[in-house]
Amino acid sequence: MSLPSVDELVAVYNQVRGSDVARAEQRLFQQFGIDALVPRLIECYPRVRRASGRAAILFWLPRFAREREDVVQLARLALIDATCQVRSEACSILAYSLRYDMLDDLVPLLDHAHPKTRDDAAAAIDAIGSRNHHYYVDRAHTGATFWGVRAGDVPVKPGKPRLSPTLLLLEAPAA
Repeated sequence: MSLPSVDELVAVYNQVRGSDVARAEQRLFQQFGIDALVPRLIECYPRVRRASGRAAILFWLPRFAREREDVVQLARLALIDATCQVRSEACSILAYSLRYDMLDDLVPLLDHAHPKTRDDAAAAIDAIGSRNHHYYVDRAHTGATFWGVRAGDVPVKPGKPRLSPTLLLLEAPAA
């Protein structure tokens, strides 16, 4: 079966109800896998009118930030989106990338009018500067909150359960 067209993906992400987008994503990801869809998601992104649709696309992309330049470039573009949630997802991608060359794109957001955007940019800058992507979610550097984007991101202590209430796991464990 062939991948969905860009037009089909645009239609998915322009839906009004988030639950409809989530159901369509689940069907697409089960059928094709997220890895195969990334190039098409990137291609459809600029055509998605709804901010919630653009944010939904970005939500799935942090795990590719260290290996796909096109994902990082999309996040850079999304930093100037009019919607806070989209900018937040873009900051998360850049935070996970740990790329120093993204600091120049993030620093101007420290003066943004929206406080959440300022906070997200500061957290991304901190994560990159500290070379620790967990600091994007563990903003107080407690060491108690981890951001598990890919398998192996979260340290496992002997005798401790793998998942805790403060763990954000975005990738299903390998079967």
